[in-house]
Amino acid sequence: MAGVGTVPVKCLANGNFDLADLKAKAAKHSDRLSAFMVTYPSTFGVFEDTVSDACEIIHSNGGQ
Repeated sequence: MAGVGTVPVKCLANGNFDLADLKAKAAKHSDRLSAFMVTYPSTFGVFEDTVSDACEIIHSNGGQ
């Protein structure tokens, strides 16, 4: 995969992704962060209402 890896992000009990975990992992990997993949609705059937917040976290850490 050309050196590309994945970093799983935790989910909350209601099925939403954990923005605090995402923020910490995005900051930790900001020197090599490229993208964020979201299944919408999620595998749990959740229509994530914090997608724009998650995208902002990724963009502010160098991802696309």
